[in-house]
Amino acid sequence: MSNPASEVYPLLSSKNVGVIADWAVTSLGLTESWRFTNDDGVVEHAEVLWPGGRVSINVIQDSGSASGPSGIALRLDDSARVDAILAKARAAGATILRGPEETAVAYSFTAVDPDGNQWWVNAETGLLDELRGGS
Repeated sequence: MSNPASEVYPLLSSKNVGVIADWAVTSLGLTESWRFTNDDGVVEHAEVLWPGGRVSINVIQDSGSASGPSGIALRLDDSARVDAILAKARAAGATILRGPEETAVAYSFTAVDPDGNQWWVNAETGLLDELRGGS
């Protein structure tokens, strides 16, 4: 018997799952893995992929409420890739909340999706790896 899979990934709640999934693909270049549409044509669940991770987007149920906007970090290996995704986001009409900027932590920008979630696209400088105990 194999060990069960263990991982951590963000969950977003939205009244417009399809809109948020489409935004992540169009504005930031994530890849849609799948989506589930109910019999009424409402997209209830979708998953978007980023190298090394995924984001699950789920519809807000009638009995539940949204937890409020969330933040998601998309890490890249160099600032040129950050600039390329920033250009893609701007071309798609995404709202850029911050950046591009260079800090001690990373070269980055933050985009906001239609639900107000903040997507931090960054190329870390190495400082966080040092603080994490890495090389």
